[in-house]
Amino acid sequence: MKLVIRADAPLMLQGLIEPLKRLGIWSDQKHPKGIAVGRRLQEQAQKRRAECPDAEWDEAQWAAEEAALLKIMAHCPSDGHMVSWFLQSLLVPADMPLSFLELLTGWEIREKAQWRSESISLHAILWLKEIGAKPMPQLHGTLLRIERGDNLAVLVMDDDFVGEKEIPTLWEHRDHSVEHVDEGMLIMQVNLDDSSPEWLAYVLEQCMRAGANDVHFLPVTMKKSRPGTLLQVMCYQSAAEAIKTILFTETTTFGIRTFPVACHRLARRFATAQTQWGEVQVKLGYHRGKRVQVAPEYAVCAQLAEAAQVPLKQVYQEAIRLADEKVL
Repeated sequence: MKLVIRADAPLMLQGLIEPLKRLGIWSDQKHPKGIAVGRRLQEQAQKRRAECPDAEWDEAQWAAEEAALLKIMAHCPSDGHMVSWFLQSLLVPADMPLSFLELLTGWEIREKAQWRSESISLHAILWLKEIGAKPMPQLHGTLLRIERGDNLAVLVMDDDFVGEKEIPTLWEHRDHSVEHVDEGMLIMQVNLDDSSPEWLAYVLEQCMRAGANDVHFLPVTMKKSRPGTLLQVMCYQSAAEAIKTILFTETTTFGIRTFPVACHRLARRFATAQTQWGEVQVKLGYHRGKRVQVAPEYAVCAQLAEAAQVPLKQVYQEAIRLADEKVL
């Protein structure tokens, strides 16, 4: 299920409870794991609150948000596979504390002067981060249902199924939950025959930090039969100038070849597999609405395999099997 939160004011968790109940994803039974996560988020919020002027915060409002957070986590916990959460651009007050604002890195936000900082819910921000909600600048897909709350609504959208001719062509689209063809990409290439491998490793790191999607080194034969390296970078066109500067200043090249390319990306979902050795997040890829890729998180699998002294492929295979059982 794909749920989208659309709010006309800074998001408050109190207004979400009734819409969630009406959508039928509210459990009458409390989930102990959800309660534990809720209490952890409450502690995080309390630590952040100490960084802000006490006079700006209404005690009753803070207590109500704490209670709403615990209720939602207890009765509607995020398990990483039943529900995919999205949020349209988050509305924030103009005087929002910096300690709160830094939590929103990577989100699309809209600042409004008419709201004061006490109208933003730190608990809601922490909850959105915990459930892995993704920004959704524009609605796309079929609207199946809508449940309204206080200054907000929860929209039930289709599961991004696209037919043979319906895969959208987009430009620098960073929301990978939807299958699409991104035409806002570039490939840049340079030939190098006089660069240290240590320098090239540094160049790779700098390109990735500047926004590169992929960086590759390929062996090539250059003029006078000298062995060399083809350095290839794929990035969004908006990151091109920054990466060109890195290639010119950090390598020995005198020229950069640039090609516009389109990247066809599968729709991505995430499931959590509770293996006998521990929890593993699994990435699922969908083509035209059908699952075609399953990829457990390598770093977690390797850590669990080493701790339990079992083969890595054994952890992989169980994570894939459990993920398949959950999403079927």
